Amino acid sequence: MKQSARYLLILGLTGMTLPAAAAPTLGEVIDTTMQRHPDRRLSDARQEVSEGYRRQADSWLGGDPALGLSWWSDEFNSDTGYRELEAGVTLPLWLPGQRANRRQLADELLVESEVLDRLLRWRVAGAVLEQFWKLRLAESELSLDRKHLESARTLEESVARRVEAGELPRSELLMARQETLKREAMVQDARTALMHEQAAWTSLTGDAPLPAPFAIEPSPLDHVDEQHPVLWLSNLAVTRAVARVKEARIRRRSNPTLSLYLKRDRGDAQTPYIDSLGAQVTVPFGSSTQNAPALAEARQQLAQAEARMARTRRELNLKRQQAWQELQRAGEALALAQRRSELARKRMTMSQRAFELGETDLYLLLQAREQAIDAARELERSRIQHQRAAARYNLAVGVSPE
Repeated sequence: MKQSARYLLILGLTGMTLPAAAAPTLGEVIDTTMQRHPDRRLSDARQEVSEGYRRQADSWLGGDPALGLSWWSDEFNSDTGYRELEAGVTLPLWLPGQRANRRQLADELLVESEVLDRLLRWRVAGAVLEQFWKLRLAESELSLDRKHLESARTLEESVARRVEAGELPRSELLMARQETLKREAMVQDARTALMHEQAAWTSLTGDAPLPAPFAIEPSPLDHVDEQHPVLWLSNLAVTRAVARVKEARIRRRSNPTLSLYLKRDRGDAQTPYIDSLGAQVTVPFGSSTQNAPALAEARQQLAQAEARMARTRRELNLKRQQAWQELQRAGEALALAQRRSELARKRMTMSQRAFELGETDLYLLLQAREQAIDAARELERSRIQHQRAAARYNLAVGVSPE
């Protein structure tokens, strides 16, 4: 028998239990969900692009070198023995400012990869929290329905005893049984709804358990943070577009080249070979006409990036305002639900006492119980919705849970 199986058998025979594993924090659940997200490789791919630009900028050549080989001979006509062999290599050079611009692009792409990680975590946090609130709401519904089912069964037993004693008519026992059956159906529906939300949680997070209890406080920010991942990414897109415009301006002409030659030749068959070296620098003339399309396209991309950033900022500000209004409404609804639940609970207590004393009938008691149940259900929903509104507001201003 394996050691682990023997240990479990000993625990079972002695009645001991394994210590419960500590529930993860909300941040740990978000990090676990990130690891299985389909977009988790996007930041790594952007880092590879950044590394490519950096390696290019670190090279002392501005392009691919070229090797040339030439051979001349007069053997097809006069055949006096003239021979000439020339080998050369052409080395493209950087244009002024071109290497620095490539390094800047590499740095910006590296920062963008980090922002992509933050953006993914921001989105995953929103998805995890939304599903968590749905699951919490389903759990609270099932808990309340079970509690009210037990209460209905207790009431049915009490009514049955009083019917047997002749204190109440049998019709009220039927009414109590109908209430119990109604509560049993509601428990079944709540259990099915909870199973659906649990399946959605598992699909999103994998096997991650529910996080430890936590409370979310609204952020004190009254504006969208400049470090908001969506806004930050838009700003980086503008910065990268500016670098593209600068690159297009630099490349108004082709790269200069340095050519090195090695030549071996002789004038005729009686002359010995002569070896010589040569060098050539080629500087192309720049033409605004030839560079106009590339520069215009780069400027167009810059204009598009600036427009996207302006739209993004406007949309984020609108979402922040809407999230703030939702938070205010949720706070007011929570305060009203608390007062309503307290009043409904007091009325139910008074109706229960009056029913036990024979001062009222079962119908009025069930009516008071129904109102108390609805008020308690609304109070729990309001608490969850207030926490959800606080989380949505924090995400709207760019604050993610740690």
